[in-house]
Amino acid sequence: MDSKITDKYCTYDGRKVDETLSNLCKLCGYVYCREHLLPQRHRCAMLQNVEYVKTDSFSSMDQSTSSDKFEKTLDRSVTQIETSVEKISVPITRTVEDATYWLSDCLKDAQNMIIEHHHEKPDDMNFGDCATFFASKTFGVKIQNNDNASGDINMIRDLPSQPSYTICINDVLGYDTRDNRRMVTIILIHQLLHAIHPSRMHDSTNKQNGINRLEHEIANKASYHDGLLNLESLYQCDKITHCHV
Repeated sequence: MDSKITDKYCTYDGRKVDETLSNLCKLCGYVYCREHLLPQRHRCAMLQNVEYVKTDSFSSMDQSTSSDKFEKTLDRSVTQIETSVEKISVPITRTVEDATYWLSDCLKDAQNMIIEHHHEKPDDMNFGDCATFFASKTFGVKIQNNDNASGDINMIRDLPSQPSYTICINDVLGYDTRDNRRMVTIILIHQLLHAIHPSRMHDSTNKQNGINRLEHEIANKASYHDGLLNLESLYQCDKITHCHV
């Protein structure tokens, strides 16, 4: 996906940024608030293109410095990387199988976001909240194209309390980039909600919210607005389709 977030809102957490400051990351070019401007603080995808970075390259800045000193220090840090770090001569390319190590991070983020922002009890009456539900279940995540759906989960409808689940993520999102991480996390929220509420459909009814609405509510509360927009763009371009569960 080539489009970048250009509005004056932090790409990492959605906060409005001070328009008087230069707030583009020197490496990836995205907009960030002062707190997340340093590449390490927003998990900058461009850092993966360097073979070695000193641990203090981006961490020695005083939070109370003025904006001018902040910019000068950042410029020196980036220059240090460009001049003293040996860069890989060819672009990093990982096979889909090798790239899946990062999916566990997305799964953990999705579970934590649900625990924090979704307070309805699971359909399974054995669990009083989502935290205990997640703690007692096993979840696996893999990259796989299931009829072009964004994601899928192996729901066993006839099993009263399913002990384990496998979630598939469309291979369009099979590489570890910042945008993909945020989109995959939202897809995982959606699939985890299917596990928590197997009786619910995608659309809301008069009696209860559907999975789609719950997904959007949680993502918005967690400031994942950009991930929702990027996913919608993929849907509109027919690169992926909505969940078939």
